[in-house]
Amino acid sequence: MIFRKAVDSDAGRCLEIYDAISDWEATMGKQCCWEKEFYPTMETVKSGLSAGELYVLEDEAGQVVSCGIINHSQPEFYKLFDWAFEADFSEVLVLHTFGVEPAMQKKGYGKTFMSFYEKMAYDAGCKTLRLDTVISNKKSQALYKKLGFTTTGQWEGDPNQTDRPLTFIGLEKILPPEK
Repeated sequence: MIFRKAVDSDAGRCLEIYDAISDWEATMGKQCCWEKEFYPTMETVKSGLSAGELYVLEDEAGQVVSCGIINHSQPEFYKLFDWAFEADFSEVLVLHTFGVEPAMQKKGYGKTFMSFYEKMAYDAGCKTLRLDTVISNKKSQALYKKLGFTTTGQWEGDPNQTDRPLTFIGLEKILPPEK
């Protein structure tokens, strides 16, 4: 498997993954706040690409099966979470819009993407990983907790201005010093 920074030619595939997740959720019952043609969109993908913050994971055949945006940016509502570790902006690596193609789930791709995300944090000198998800997304919460993340609080709001407030939880993993 190859974890790498996305390139322009990955944009369509990343949007396909996000749309497939939205379609799957529409069929199986909402677990997160993604909605096809609303969020995440091609604008989300292109913004991540232009900032150099969109990453992809390829399977053994070279097909992109997972993607996400990784940076130091913490949404405003992160100030409301009870983070266990006080960290400067540069010491925190945040994962946004992380998803695995639904047809490729339960094959270890999510765990693999997350291990590369953690390695990026170590390489950048970060001390903690942070992310958020909606409280109803039990599937992702189970993965994150299995990987050592702890819940740091919750916030109810409408960051995408949809007139549908959601409850978000913050998750954090404090990185032990590298050996």
